[in-house]
Amino acid sequence: MSDLGELRWMLPPLAMCLVLVGIHGYLGIHVLLRKVIFVDLALAQIAALGSIYAVLLGYDPHDDATVVYLVSLGFTFVGAALFSLTRMRHEKVPHEAFIGIVYATASATALLLLAKASGEAEHIKEMLVGNVLLVTWPAIGKTAAIYGALGLFHWIFRKPFLEISTDPEAAEAAGRNVRLWDFFFYASFGLVITISVAVAGVLLVFSFLVVPAVIAFMFMERTGGRIALAWTVSTLCSAAGMLLSYYGDLPTGPSVVACFAGLLLVASLFYFIRAADHRPAALAKVLLGLALVAGVLAAGTKLRKAAPTHTHGSELSALLAQLETGDENAQIEAVHHLALLKDAHAVDALAAALGPDRSERVVEHIVQVLPDFGPDGARAAPALEAVADKLEDPFVRLEVAETLLRLRRPSGFAVLAKVLAEDPPLLVEQKAGKLLQEMAGKSFGLSSDDRAVREQGVVEFAKWLEGNRDHLKWRPDRERFE
Repeated sequence: MSDLGELRWMLPPLAMCLVLVGIHGYLGIHVLLRKVIFVDLALAQIAALGSIYAVLLGYDPHDDATVVYLVSLGFTFVGAALFSLTRMRHEKVPHEAFIGIVYATASATALLLLAKASGEAEHIKEMLVGNVLLVTWPAIGKTAAIYGALGLFHWIFRKPFLEISTDPEAAEAAGRNVRLWDFFFYASFGLVITISVAVAGVLLVFSFLVVPAVIAFMFMERTGGRIALAWTVSTLCSAAGMLLSYYGDLPTGPSVVACFAGLLLVASLFYFIRAADHRPAALAKVLLGLALVAGVLAAGTKLRKAAPTHTHGSELSALLAQLETGDENAQIEAVHHLALLKDAHAVDALAAALGPDRSERVVEHIVQVLPDFGPDGARAAPALEAVADKLEDPFVRLEVAETLLRLRRPSGFAVLAKVLAEDPPLLVEQKAGKLLQEMAGKSFGLSSDDRAVREQGVVEFAKWLEGNRDHLKWRPDRERFE
């Protein structure tokens, strides 16, 4: 990872984050002015409810993605109408309370419907979690165009939107139809949320919406200044999160969220010191607080539970039993402990765990540890080959191909060819080029920044595989297939 040129892999997700910056930085200012902080979570949950309902009607989340999205959007518009109608003229109950009730009701209803659509639960989960690493340039362009149109809509009608966000009673006294403009606001907001959550997930979207606006409210009084500062904060955190994700080999979305949280903490401490009557005393309080937190964290590490003293055989049995539990996190923990044992008897259990009833998250962790078992890991090759075609995530399928090749199984090339034939994200293509350079001695141009070169590389790799499929063998002296 030392080659800075490899950072180009992160350009599409960074570009998508910058697209999110523009619309969410602006909408976040309105959200704080209206004091409806959790409206995006509520609208996201309503959109999810619409998706589940569409699935129950018989539509497939992949084959009928447009229909599912339209049903989801319809539910979101109903939610927008609810939020506009529940605003009280003389607010006795905070509007946020009604939003919370709608969120809880939508969540409970979604859980009830999921019980009837259990076969599609994993697909629906994917729609809600999102994966910004999977974005493509056409998707980025489409999203930018939609958000640009929504931004233009808000710019044209900025006056009524701002009047109602800042002082709804004065706006109504001036003749504004508050409920109608509220509906327009929440409907456009809901459209943004349904698109953004599918791309980046709920946590990242919430951070883009709220954290920059909070920081902007600390340091700016004018609306224009707040929007500009929110955009600046979002851009900096997006870039920092991408770097943290790349160099730390961490999930991208949570890395960006962590950067937002870190910057918010720094901004809050700075604001506390700046606003204090006696700044030296405030600085001393901040430093003392940081020292106390560091001490608590250091002391907390001493509370780590001691590892149980099982014999090797009983530990293996316990881990194999844990692998069969219904807890996904427990399964992943068992996978990595089995890899540490390096007991060849675990390979067959891990291979069996690559079945269709496992989540892709668990499968990914199993795929990652199999090479740790050395030659014994090759016994899982048939299971790897079988599961490769059933996976949805191209990154996980790429990892399957890499594991097969590291286990000296040329079938990994066939898996890789199928992944590349399905027009995967740029990052997958370029990682595939790097893998091919290592395992076959040439990248076929897949590491190029030029799309045309990569497309030609996919064709050339397919021809190379067709001509060499039957006699590819591992050459230990050259550490690659020939």
